[in-house]
Amino acid sequence: MMDGFAFQVEVLRTDRKKSASIDLDGDLVRVSVPKTLSEGRIRDLISKRSSWITAKLNEYSRRPCVKPKEYVSGETFPYLGRNYRLKVTAGDCASIKLKGGYFEVTTLSNDKDSIATTKALLEAWYMAQAERRLRDKTDRWSKIIGVLPQSVSIRSYKSRWGSCSAKGDMSYNWRIILAPHRIVDYVIVHELCHLKEHNHSSRYWKHVGRYIPDWKDCRDWLKEEGITLSV
Repeated sequence: MMDGFAFQVEVLRTDRKKSASIDLDGDLVRVSVPKTLSEGRIRDLISKRSSWITAKLNEYSRRPCVKPKEYVSGETFPYLGRNYRLKVTAGDCASIKLKGGYFEVTTLSNDKDSIATTKALLEAWYMAQAERRLRDKTDRWSKIIGVLPQSVSIRSYKSRWGSCSAKGDMSYNWRIILAPHRIVDYVIVHELCHLKEHNHSSRYWKHVGRYIPDWKDCRDWLKEEGITLSV
């Protein structure tokens, strides 16, 4: 931890050669820098971005608290913008399926930690759906936009919804599958358009706007509601 600031700062020294980045994880400011960067340069970097950091921390503090899930019957879980109730029963084989507006989860009768099992089954189900849905949507939007990504992978990110490498490798946060279709499409188009402009210039946003006219609303939705996309 680095002291001397009005917020918590964690410095991570990495193998990157030049660039530095600042990310927020709750009320923690995480700064990733090259191993050779001096403490003085790091402090200068943080000081220059302090207004932005403070504004972001204030924004996060105003967000509603999300009640942790208990993984018991009657709770609701989202999938592509719709909420489904959880129904947990005991049986001879652990399983999960979406049927008739319910997530029907079966845990073993002798399961000593059925809550952990229910959570694991839900996450595995979401991951499988994300693999299928996000790949299909990427394929469809790639043809519309006229780009060809090198690969598509599904990951678990803490503070991002997608990523596009300079080589064209696409990766998505599986939790985006909880959001409405239009938000999922926005994230996919957002990343695919980086294959045309690998930046966030005005030209880049014109590409996005050509396919997602309400991209600003979608971006704002993620800023405000993204915290609720959890299981």
